[in-house]
Amino acid sequence: MSHPSDAPLHILHPEVRDYIHSLCTSDDPLIEQLEAHAQSRNFPLIGRSSGEWLELLTRMIGGKRVFEFGSGFGFSAYFFARAVGPQGEVIGSEKDAHELDDHKRLFAGHPLAARIRIEQGGAFEVFDQQQGMFDAVLIDIDKASYPQALEQAIPRVRPGGLILADNVLWGGKTARPAAQDDGSTAALQAFNRQLVTDPRIQTAILPCGDGLSVSMKRADEA
Repeated sequence: MSHPSDAPLHILHPEVRDYIHSLCTSDDPLIEQLEAHAQSRNFPLIGRSSGEWLELLTRMIGGKRVFEFGSGFGFSAYFFARAVGPQGEVIGSEKDAHELDDHKRLFAGHPLAARIRIEQGGAFEVFDQQQGMFDAVLIDIDKASYPQALEQAIPRVRPGGLILADNVLWGGKTARPAAQDDGSTAALQAFNRQLVTDPRIQTAILPCGDGLSVSMKRADEA
């Protein structure tokens, strides 16, 4: 689970966090390979417990089409791909070519690979190139861009669909006044206020991983 290196606290007590993680079991060796790959590179992950929330929430709304603002090598896409089923699709975005290479290598031969399409480029650029509506959108890019991602996502998510965002508690930093030179924390604080005041969505924050916000687009915003 990704969080700032100078985070003042863990979102959950370490024993509780480890206990929840111990319950996130899977007989699919790919998830172990993805986690091992991230650990070998010190790559920040959304975390398995947050990933299982992505899958469960997407299944609950019958989601079949998902977009990711930021995909890395496909860890979160793995959980979305499980949720959308064989006829669904997960469209990701990633600017670094080596992440796409790792994604293709790690997912090679796996049934979920056919459900995931990660395109190279900036998240906003890739998003603008897509047609149609989405059932769910994940925001997991540079923190200063979160407010813009939300504004672009809302019109493209169907009524009753979800907008999810990682790192909204930011190692506990969003609960405290942001330092003058801490633009990421300030941006996330503004984003969180935006989530709870925007009349087009209804939002709650799950204290899992590094904080996962869940926003549902209201039906009257069709």
